[in-house]
Amino acid sequence: MKAIFKNQLLTVFALCAILTTSFYGCKKDDDEPVDNMKRVTVTLSGAQETPAITSSGTGSAKLIFDPVLKTINYNMTWTLGSSSATTANMHFHGAEDGSDLKNSAVVFGITGFTTANTGTISGTTIALTDVQVAQLLAGKWYLNIHSSTVTSGELRGNIKF
Repeated sequence: MKAIFKNQLLTVFALCAILTTSFYGCKKDDDEPVDNMKRVTVTLSGAQETPAITSSGTGSAKLIFDPVLKTINYNMTWTLGSSSATTANMHFHGAEDGSDLKNSAVVFGITGFTTANTGTISGTTIALTDVQVAQLLAGKWYLNIHSSTVTSGELRGNIKF
């Protein structure tokens, strides 16, 4: 009798363990996916240039920083202030002493953009170094779009994740 009871008890414990594991291991279908990506939308304007400039141009950039790959995925849209201006260059800028009120060196150039006065571009940077990641996440980087009429930079957007 003891052997039968012992076997039944072990079976009940095993069944409880299986049910508990199954219950806690299940994921609800409506759970949001979890990732460590950092996302921000950056507004670009002449007012953010250093020194500030007067331009009716506008732009925005949706950025996603992947901390595992250490890359920035970007999707930018812009319109320069003059319909006769052309897009001359665009870059990510940053430095250890970077700030919203200071110009910094180019870190990554953005290529493949249209030279028209308005456009959209998407892409992904190469991997950032650990130092660059620290600068970026500390708010020491910005985007800059240069035009044929404002060669020093017409639209700037300070990056704050």
